[in-house]
Amino acid sequence: MGTLFVYAAICKHEGMPLLFSGTESVLNAYSIVSDADLIAEQEIWAVVDPNAQNEVFNIHNGDVFKWKDLWKVLVEQFGIRKYGLPKNGKTMSLTALMKDKGQQ
Repeated sequence: MGTLFVYAAICKHEGMPLLFSGTESVLNAYSIVSDADLIAEQEIWAVVDPNAQNEVFNIHNGDVFKWKDLWKVLVEQFGIRKYGLPKNGKTMSLTALMKDKGQQ
């Protein structure tokens, strides 16, 4: 999230649109996230509990969201007027987009 906040702040500062780097299907799909503390607790448990030996686990806390909803929150919080997908419909690299943004 921190990276997205920096990206939004730069877009606001430079008057750039806040473009989503993925595809439209990703923007509209449900995504799931996990809390870092929950993952850490599970990892420790899996290492110390003999019953977890040689087992496979998938841990998440069930929080789901859509990127399009998060994008609206970013736009509102940073006061950005233009946002959405790149016009060519292709994905873009935030790394490439930010490569010339040095310390200021």
